[in-house]
Amino acid sequence: MKSTLKTWVLSLGLMAAASIAPVFAQDSALVEALVKKGILTNAEADEIKADLVKEYQKTGGGKIELGSHVKKLKLYGDARLRYTWDQRDVKSPSRTPAVTGGEDRHVQQSRTRYRLRVGAEYKFTDNFEGGFQLASGAPNDSANQSFGAGYGKFGINVDLLYLKYNPADWVSLIAGRQKLPFYTTDMIWDADINPEGATEIFTWQANDCVTVDFIAGQYYFADNNENATATVGNTDVWQFYEQAKVTWKPTKDISVILAPGVLTYTAGSTVPVNTGSPSFLTADGANNLNLLLFPGEVKGKICDLPVRGYWDFSYNTEGSARVQQTYGVSSQNRDLTDDIAWLVGVKVGDNKKKGDWSLDANFRTVGLGAVDPNLADADPLLGYLNQQGVKVSGTYNFTDSVTGTISYFTSWSYKDDLNVPQMGGASALVNADRTNLLQCDLNWKF
Repeated sequence: MKSTLKTWVLSLGLMAAASIAPVFAQDSALVEALVKKGILTNAEADEIKADLVKEYQKTGGGKIELGSHVKKLKLYGDARLRYTWDQRDVKSPSRTPAVTGGEDRHVQQSRTRYRLRVGAEYKFTDNFEGGFQLASGAPNDSANQSFGAGYGKFGINVDLLYLKYNPADWVSLIAGRQKLPFYTTDMIWDADINPEGATEIFTWQANDCVTVDFIAGQYYFADNNENATATVGNTDVWQFYEQAKVTWKPTKDISVILAPGVLTYTAGSTVPVNTGSPSFLTADGANNLNLLLFPGEVKGKICDLPVRGYWDFSYNTEGSARVQQTYGVSSQNRDLTDDIAWLVGVKVGDNKKKGDWSLDANFRTVGLGAVDPNLADADPLLGYLNQQGVKVSGTYNFTDSVTGTISYFTSWSYKDDLNVPQMGGASALVNADRTNLLQCDLNWKF
């Protein structure tokens, strides 16, 4: 009888293990109960449990069953509620350096917004990986949706769709709409903007402390109709991004990253860029951009408190041509500083589990021709050029998955003597004397 019952328990356990994890736990409890009643011996119980574990691992238990070519599936998501308030002092379109204050107008706005993102990452056999992500919001630099639209529903858009191939441990090839693989800051590239094209990553482990990643990306900025007339625009615009990222970890608590790189645009006709901030939408908006970049960081601990110092630097070698030809600026007193943008900041603390906190602060200066305003994060400077300012934020973990963040940004004109009527296509990007932005976020992951 014991043998028959043992067989029945084993069969029951194997069938249950193919369904969900709670059933697996219940079967283990059943085996323990049978041991207490003397129906099974401890040795027999251990054998049944081992078989249950093997079958559970083999079938995936509570994981979703997919094709045999899928080795692993990860589902993820996050949501955010945000209150935002901003104010800017905007110069009058007719303002010149000879005109003093009194013509600035105060523009103020407050909104309550939400964001939703859900996605999946999966590993195939034969060294392939893939993923996709859906997000609320249509602008390329934001997935936010605002409250107060008559309770209307929001749409869901494809935010990521990519395939990754790893032919060897030291090389990765990625194609599709993907997360930006480069080490950078929001001064150059908004974290919400995902490029489309191809990326190659080559990793060299120099020694136990030094790793070097060579990263190259070729991305479509504008795929134009080759049969269109020249006046409409028939030349594609590409971005070529190359970076050598060096990571040095002399100890487990100290690391240094140096990531020099180049971001180049091919000239051509751009399509309208759907951003949630001031943007430059003329047909030659991608012209004269050749950025030499040098971001980096130093991370360590002070009295067991995580501390990270970071920086970024951009020099547009075509800055003069961008200001004068692309923007059409006439008779402005400009110099090398218009071609340069830089940032320096420090972060104290980290956010991994309940009770964790962090404080982050940085200062930046962005010259008129130093960056692409359609890619840089609009929050710190509200999307304007010729600005300098400060960002301060604090984050607290209410639980392992729920955090609250308060951020404040303030900026002011880098050069305050610009003649707005003579700023050509850049007039809407430089006509702010001062900006202020307050954001209060409640974030959760699932």
